[in-house]
Amino acid sequence: MYIGRILESKPLPMNQFDTMNVAKIATEHLASITEPRRRQVLQNFIDHATAEANGDYDALMASCSRKKQEYATFGSSFGAPQSYEELEVHYRGLIESNIYLIHLEVEKLIVGTDALLVEGIVHQLYPGQLIKPIHGIEVEDTSAVYQLTKRSSITFVFDEDGLGAGEQAYSEGPTTAADLTRLDPEEVPEQFYANPLAAA
Repeated sequence: MYIGRILESKPLPMNQFDTMNVAKIATEHLASITEPRRRQVLQNFIDHATAEANGDYDALMASCSRKKQEYATFGSSFGAPQSYEELEVHYRGLIESNIYLIHLEVEKLIVGTDALLVEGIVHQLYPGQLIKPIHGIEVEDTSAVYQLTKRSSITFVFDEDGLGAGEQAYSEGPTTAADLTRLDPEEVPEQFYANPLAAA
């Protein structure tokens, strides 16, 4: 699917922020696919996106292949796990650090038999104190929450069982201060303050 236009990379109003956005769009697209293997691939993507949106670590890992993992990032210094064991650490850290809250504005969603591509604008929430350690950028208020906005193209790959076996992500380049928008406290969703692994 293609929405028919190129999305502008700009901050998303927080009253539109929905961690389930990509899963909802993928579920609508699933109705148009009849081939069993492509449906299997897209359903895994939906399961994976839903688990991540909810910070459900166990369901997230259940959507991933134990046979192989191949992650790569281009234009970004973010982590690239190369095994299921490394992926367990990666995703637990993602949820524990509260950077799993993502709204993906979908521009393109292409489903194959062993790969799926999604492209659009990623809006990701970041605790201010993590921006310098992760992105090397000084922010004015480390106690604040920021929205990071970045065009990204992500290819998900799948094993023979239809489980996620890796992601290769391309972005516009390293994060800069221009990609960050400081949120007012009342704009931050309640989910941000109810981390699902906080008491684990």
